[in-house]
Amino acid sequence: MMSFTGTGHLKSLILLSQLLRDRGHKVTFFEKPKIEFRVRHAGLDFFPIGKGRSSFKEEKEKPYDSSLRSQLSMLQFNLRRIKHDLAIYLEETPAALRQAKVDALLVNEIALTGPTVAQIAGLPYFIISTSVPHNFGWSDLPWFSGYKYSASWFSLIENALLEVSALRVHGPIRRALDNLRRQAGLGPVRQLRKSFPELAHITQLPKCLDFPRSGLPGNFHYTGPFASRVARPHVEFPWDLLDGRPFVYASLGTTRNVQAFVFRLIAEACQGLDIQLVISLGGRFDPEMFSNLPGNPLVAKYVPQLEVLRLAKMVITHGGPNTVFEALMEGKPMVAIPLAHDQPAVAARLQRLGIAEVLPVMMLSANKIHNSVTRVLNDPSYRDAAVKMQAQLRSLNGLQRAADVIEETLAKHLVTRPGTVAGQDRQAADLANVSFTPR
Repeated sequence: MMSFTGTGHLKSLILLSQLLRDRGHKVTFFEKPKIEFRVRHAGLDFFPIGKGRSSFKEEKEKPYDSSLRSQLSMLQFNLRRIKHDLAIYLEETPAALRQAKVDALLVNEIALTGPTVAQIAGLPYFIISTSVPHNFGWSDLPWFSGYKYSASWFSLIENALLEVSALRVHGPIRRALDNLRRQAGLGPVRQLRKSFPELAHITQLPKCLDFPRSGLPGNFHYTGPFASRVARPHVEFPWDLLDGRPFVYASLGTTRNVQAFVFRLIAEACQGLDIQLVISLGGRFDPEMFSNLPGNPLVAKYVPQLEVLRLAKMVITHGGPNTVFEALMEGKPMVAIPLAHDQPAVAARLQRLGIAEVLPVMMLSANKIHNSVTRVLNDPSYRDAAVKMQAQLRSLNGLQRAADVIEETLAKHLVTRPGTVAGQDRQAADLANVSFTPR
């Protein structure tokens, strides 16, 4: 598994890996050491990539402000960091795969080097999208869904340069990856899906939630949420502070784009309604920062989300796929305030089906949140649409379907190309000693 260190991606990919392990496969994550504990705690193997290599941590922790100079500096830093990581992954991962005797590679859609690593190692590979597939587009109705905090030209440039995936690489990141591929004797990345295509592209986005589509490739598979009823690690939560009123659950996930002022606006909006507001900070802030919020909501650094969702009346969310899928599995209507990345695409799909109200964060106000929350609480059509989606999702068994696709597709591949396992491909042997240098 080539995953990603982000919590939203990691949670879903760990669930898929655990199911494959339970079916008799050995699953090893090849990633940065920062996620090793979580992976091993889940009962999976781990091989660190980039351990002991230089880090950008010190520069990342420099104070940031909203000035153009600071924004340009942060953009340059992010581009350098990504290029730095590309070289490390391409240099270390192929040899690590051979050492671990890997037979197939599962690549998170935003693990940029995954397909190239698979090509170098001569391994069959799968693309896994934990959200709306990037090649479907992540900026659906950006003017409506509030994709950006700022509508400035700089925001447009930043999104164009940084929102890349293994399936959609462009700009300076594509040039850097092409340079590294050239050092390995490979063609440009835009030719990769023709010269060395994935066996299958799997997404946990359910077809019933997506926009109508035609002309999808035969190796593309909708499955459904990678959900498991296995108990999660215990999270302390002050259940005794719930006062018996219906409660609204607000979570903006763990993304770095979360802004503290949004929580204050949510609290102000819910003040005076006959509900109790429960806020999860997702580990991003200290609850003490929010001790004086309007209406005195219950604020926790973390919450046991599945248990809270079962009891909540409705959900205020950033539109992250994990929170959205889990809320839908419990039949909960939503108010979505998308902040970044894939969130506007998820929110647009919820709005289309009448499951959620969607608010642009760049024009957000307490009054707008108040009006949206009131509509969702009082109009039964939102809950009816959410309950209808709940029934569809629970019938999908997305996790089992994804594992079935992997096993069945790989079995067919090995029948048609016997002997193509780790260490037996000529190209992998020829490229074993390539040294990659970022440019």
